[in-house]
Amino acid sequence: MKEKPIFEEVFTVLIRQPDFWLKVLIGGLLSFVPIVNFFAFGYLYRFSLKVRHTGQLSLPEWHDWAGLFADGLKFAVVWLSYWVLPLLLAFVVSSVFGGLGLGALSYLLFSSVFLIAPVLFSSALYRLQMRSDFKDLMNVALIIRMTYREFPRFILPACVFLGICALALPIYGFPLFAGFLLLIGYTAVCYRSMESR
Repeated sequence: MKEKPIFEEVFTVLIRQPDFWLKVLIGGLLSFVPIVNFFAFGYLYRFSLKVRHTGQLSLPEWHDWAGLFADGLKFAVVWLSYWVLPLLLAFVVSSVFGGLGLGALSYLLFSSVFLIAPVLFSSALYRLQMRSDFKDLMNVALIIRMTYREFPRFILPACVFLGICALALPIYGFPLFAGFLLLIGYTAVCYRSMESR
């Protein structure tokens, strides 16, 4: 990849991977079933880690299922901590604002967090994979700074991810898995290019 990765190029490289659609089909099917979806999460974790180490957007193979499940648990910890938890907090606060008659402020708060959460999650995932130490997730201030610094560049992938998921909601497993591939692939390439400068 170039020193400054371009989102469209990352998208093109990903969909031209050998067996891309088969790998997305497997990941999408696994994503539908609770607990079984940890295998899909593990695949996404490994993909992000591979990009982080090599800088190449090559999709891993579906093998080592026990390892995929373990990696899926790591992915889930980051997802719950830096995506789901901020959304839940924003929902509670915006519900309070709505109850006080501040509907516009409530909508603005929740919408903002909804848009920021994918980028925050991607930053936290990359941070965890630097040393594979869960203590690194406790440095919330650093992860927020990483997110803030790169937010203008990551806003488009976050919007594409959310748009894909919204448009294909009834078959959520496939857009969720494919959207994650695109989002974490792009953010990992960007963070890696910054590290190598």
